[in-house]
Amino acid sequence: MTYYFVKVPKLPKEVTHQMGTVEVVEYPVKEGEGVEAGKVIAVVENWWARMALKAIGSGYVSKTFFSRGAHVLIGDPFAIIICDPEEAPNGKVSCELEIIKHIRKKPGK
Repeated sequence: MTYYFVKVPKLPKEVTHQMGTVEVVEYPVKEGEGVEAGKVIAVVENWWARMALKAIGSGYVSKTFFSRGAHVLIGDPFAIIICDPEEAPNGKVSCELEIIKHIRKKPGK
């Protein structure tokens, strides 16, 4: 078994915010629960959008670092996933980001 830190990925330009943070809305998966590729680990939002952060492989959530309402910097870890070495990310991306809902539109877009 191995582990990796799940980090808040770089946001698409259409939803980036000058503060460089996202707010934790919820963790649909609790510590100790299993995940598969595509399962939502956390829901976050900023001024522009609500986003789902999804697992990229199977394993289980060992630890979450922030509570609801906490602001997390882009690139900072928010959870640890325990997994088989074959399921660990082999690149810079540790989760998949999906925009669930646009809250506001950027001017000129």
